[in-house]
Amino acid sequence: MAFIDKTIEVAADVHEVYEAWTAFESYPRFMETIETVTVAEDEHLHWVALVEDDTYEWDAEVVQHLSDESVTWRAIDGRETGEVRFEKLTAKMTKVTYQLDFDPAAWEGKADTVRHWMNRRVEKDLENFKRRVEPSV
Repeated sequence: MAFIDKTIEVAADVHEVYEAWTAFESYPRFMETIETVTVAEDEHLHWVALVEDDTYEWDAEVVQHLSDESVTWRAIDGRETGEVRFEKLTAKMTKVTYQLDFDPAAWEGKADTVRHWMNRRVEKDLENFKRRVEPSV
């Protein structure tokens, strides 16, 4: 397994940030490789990603929601588990911490290449999320 731990500060209220992150079907708007996320009633998520002309699909479940604090998930096939935590810094500043344990072998590539790609992907997704959530100046 490999582990990623990234943090970013978002200039928005913790509740707004939490609500934006838990709107799972909006992930394609800030996660570049994600084509769709479909949510079932029981908080199961079906993911479709396009990575270098290859389509990957997997199912995950939300394990825990703590309103305005965190969301935790795990892939049904064991390829990853993750948690995003939200910490109120001020009335309009939130720290977002994204942690991901993943199995590079599940992504059908060389382990080092997959680790590097996932690390970049998480960084970029967080930056895109920040731009999407922060109010325009």
